[in-house]
Amino acid sequence: MTKNKIDSLYIHIPFCEAICNYCDFPKLQYFRFLAEKYLVALRKDLEETVKNKDLKTIYIGGGTPTVLEDDLFIELLEMIKPFSTEVEEYTIEANPESLTESKIKLMKQYGINRVSIGVESTDNKILKAINRKHTFEDVQIAVERLKKYGIDNFNVDLILGLPNCTKSALKKDLENILSLNPAHISTYSLTVNPHTVFFLEKVKEPNEDFSRELYDLVHKTLSNNGFIHYEISNFAKEGYESKHNQTYWDNAQYYGVGLGAAGYIDNIRYKNTVNLQRYLDGYLDRENEIVDLEDQKSYQIMLNLRTNKGIDLNQYNTLYNEDLYKKNKDIIDKLIKGKCLFIKDNHLIATYEGMMILDRIFLSLE
Repeated sequence: MTKNKIDSLYIHIPFCEAICNYCDFPKLQYFRFLAEKYLVALRKDLEETVKNKDLKTIYIGGGTPTVLEDDLFIELLEMIKPFSTEVEEYTIEANPESLTESKIKLMKQYGINRVSIGVESTDNKILKAINRKHTFEDVQIAVERLKKYGIDNFNVDLILGLPNCTKSALKKDLENILSLNPAHISTYSLTVNPHTVFFLEKVKEPNEDFSRELYDLVHKTLSNNGFIHYEISNFAKEGYESKHNQTYWDNAQYYGVGLGAAGYIDNIRYKNTVNLQRYLDGYLDRENEIVDLEDQKSYQIMLNLRTNKGIDLNQYNTLYNEDLYKKNKDIIDKLIKGKCLFIKDNHLIATYEGMMILDRIFLSLE
């Protein structure tokens, strides 16, 4: 659902200490002189793009935002400070090795209350093979530091299907991650994209059957340990669902600033340039997608069905003057009978089985 008041902001910091073999995000090797110039361009982008300072969520992603040296990290947080006074959820992504005590003190000082840690695997051999610069021991140290400063709301990222990953290795990963007592866990199946080291090395993605086995193991293990599977790739303890990401899944509008950042303003979905020099020169060169009524409906269905809240059929009818269930009754009834969808409190919701074939469900609905 689109809304006039935009209260979520995504900020992209593209720098990393090392480039992971699977990574396809806009990213660059960290050099201080580039970071200094980038922050100047980012400030201009931020001030020109963000019209509302009464924000509810801020998410600083990357790249690795915590790769910035402390003085540049302070510069970034000072830049954001005027926009963060009313924020309920203030998230930053971090790699374990860059979560120094001084960084965490600064996070606490500037109101960051949620940290997303790029763990990816807890097997040190696999971590080395994918060019990560941390060990699981580094993760444990980082988590202890966060807890020491009262940041208990942290997410752990885990990639499924990395080379040499077996079900028994994943089981061990889950045991290790649960021992950290995270509030939130995000799991993603390995995707091999062009222009990555894995692509050049001809690494294969896990096949559909094996991917499903891995997802089943994650779903069962985390559900049995008190986590709610509230979105296809995300699990949370009750009350710790990501408020910022819910903006995306609600089909709500949001600001996006930084190199390659995406945003959604006034029914235009945009993406900033990924050309660093153009960005440093002050040009956003945005790719714009004008979202018409039919597009809005498609996004609403596709994004809402990703979550355990599903599609509010009353809200959908109000927004688009269309009865989604009545229009697709035969298809929806068949999917309900097949235990892929169900209706509760007039919300159309995907079951776990439905989540696993969501692309097919989406294509069958109008």
